[in-house]
Amino acid sequence: MNAPDRPTAVVATVAAGLPGLSLAEVVAGSELMSRTDRKYVLRLPDFLAVADALGDRLLALDIGGRRSFAYSSTYFDTPDHAVFRAHRQERRRRFKIRTRTYADTADTYCELKLSGRREETVKRRHPHPTAAADVLTPEARAFLGRELDSAGLALPGSLVPALVTGYRRSTLVTADRRTRITCDTALVWTAGARARPAARQQVLLEVKSATERNAVTETLSRLRLRETSVSKYCAGVVALGLAPGGNRWLPVLRRLG
Repeated sequence: MNAPDRPTAVVATVAAGLPGLSLAEVVAGSELMSRTDRKYVLRLPDFLAVADALGDRLLALDIGGRRSFAYSSTYFDTPDHAVFRAHRQERRRRFKIRTRTYADTADTYCELKLSGRREETVKRRHPHPTAAADVLTPEARAFLGRELDSAGLALPGSLVPALVTGYRRSTLVTADRRTRITCDTALVWTAGARARPAARQQVLLEVKSATERNAVTETLSRLRLRETSVSKYCAGVVALGLAPGGNRWLPVLRRLG
């Protein structure tokens, strides 16, 4: 097994040992479209310690017998990276726009992620043609315009595909269905002819819950694993040198290798 493949294999093995949950059951349990996100960059021993501590309180998303899935997200920004700058400057009202393709099911959505009050993340999505994952169709622009207008924001006039992220994901869910844990490995950033792998020996863990504190975040705290401020999009922009002024992401980029 190649070293970069090991985190994916370890996460998939953990997920395979848990009771399965169908996609319909995950969605029915909680859409989690308005939620609090907590992100962590974990070494493999730390990930295994978390999985062991949570034990029988976890279930794993299962689609057709698979527990690990390929994701591809295309992020859109203005030519001068206004979306990136808003995050760099930590503006209270900021957003990301992307299409996300679930390669194993060939489903694609146009997604809008809004930063809400008290670190709340609000996600809205709309079905999108997979063949046009790198394009914002008129239907997608209409959807984004409506959602941003309802939030008191405006859709930028010029949006272009700025960055693609590819990775593997296993999704774990707590037995009460209230908290979702996404476990990402094998991250690769791509922009045009540039490509760069990251997190080759880490697991990018994200805890998504309607409540700020839950059994998962308490377990992570008890194991002295600290939350990390990381954005796949913003870190990728800095890693590939697409825009200046990304010093705030340098510490996490060093952790991601």
